[in-house]
Amino acid sequence: FLCKRQRAQSVVMTLTAATSTALRRYVSISGRSVAASAPAGMRSPAALVQQQTRGFAVVNLSDESAVEKFRNINSKSVLYFTASWCPPCKAIAPVYEELSKKYEGVSFGKVDVDDNSDAALDFEISAVPTFVLFDGEHAIEKFAGADPAKLEEKIIDLQGR
Repeated sequence: FLCKRQRAQSVVMTLTAATSTALRRYVSISGRSVAASAPAGMRSPAALVQQQTRGFAVVNLSDESAVEKFRNINSKSVLYFTASWCPPCKAIAPVYEELSKKYEGVSFGKVDVDDNSDAALDFEISAVPTFVLFDGEHAIEKFAGADPAKLEEKIIDLQGR
């Protein structure tokens, strides 16, 4: 059994993750500016979203509009098209998460093709996992497959552009 302190820490981490996810979802869906100030000692919602889109974490993009906003906001980015039922996608997911922490100059987005089929159609995704790399709004590379070495090589190339 977990002691009370460990349970409390677990609850706080869960709430923090849920709040961050809800905030990203609100911003991507509403298209509203969230420059509102936060209570003293807390980061503003805008700062949290900016942090989430600047390579510190993988951003889940739930609709076509969110994908467009993600591409417009970030100068260098990678979109990872995945599906919950796909074993190779499950294998590459932790690698993708680690790369998002390692390469802070590149933003990392994730699109579930079942939840966001419009974006999958826009990018002509015919297999998962598929990765599309962007320099600004222009796609410069697209490849399918769960190859960690190839993915990292392409991210290094993108970062050096």
